[in-house]
Amino acid sequence: MVEPVTIDKDQRLSHALDLLEKKRVDRLIVTEGNEVRGILTYADIADRLGVSKVVAVSIGRLHVSSAMSETVISVKPDDDVADVAQLMVDRGMSGCPVIDDEKGLVGVVTKRELLPLMMKFDDIKVKELMTSGDILQANPVERLIKARMDLLTAGYSGMPITDGHRVIGLLTERLVARAMAKFSEEVPDKHRANQIRLLRVADAMLSDPPVVKDEDSIAKAAQIMIDTNLNTLPVVDSEDRLVGIISTTDMARFIANKFRVPDRD
Repeated sequence: MVEPVTIDKDQRLSHALDLLEKKRVDRLIVTEGNEVRGILTYADIADRLGVSKVVAVSIGRLHVSSAMSETVISVKPDDDVADVAQLMVDRGMSGCPVIDDEKGLVGVVTKRELLPLMMKFDDIKVKELMTSGDILQANPVERLIKARMDLLTAGYSGMPITDGHRVIGLLTERLVARAMAKFSEEVPDKHRANQIRLLRVADAMLSDPPVVKDEDSIAKAAQIMIDTNLNTLPVVDSEDRLVGIISTTDMARFIANKFRVPDRD
């Protein structure tokens, strides 16, 4: 676990987004006094800014309480890390607060904090853990709102942007939230409802993202995620064709399975 980054529920949503970026975290613990009231992630911010009734409201006028998830699932400092990983996989969570026996907030653990545990597994290849098959992907000219909905429906935190089989970009919840926040700040209130449909994937995506080969080790993939602050990486073959994605969820699933490659049957 690591030290939690907290924010009061009455703070502005724009401040929360700045804090997420400054601290290089993907979630904030929302408090009221000394009480934990909720969790705020990039996905929550993107969801809030994308609601039709809210589009016309600037992010600077919205409060954290309007976007946070009120359901808080916590773990204890002495819980087994494999059990915590399993909880995050089962509940579709990217992380959770750590609460001690006195109900005090003592930390936060996320799938990203699990990545250093992968460093010794340089004998396991990316292709053994990656998600393959019908890979969720988009092209740069697709509507950003549709791509965001595809991510939400699939339960993914990111997806490759492609031109044929070639990876040209990466779209993540963080990038969606940042693009929608910028749109909220720059476009006048009366024009937002119509112009939000003009936002394209290219307006938000990370161009020329880092990729890993399917024959690379999961240790290498985890190190790239740590270095680049990304939760998802496109996976390519020896000819640089997209063959899968690997994410912190895939890593967490490996840990939940007691550091064994999960059975895909």
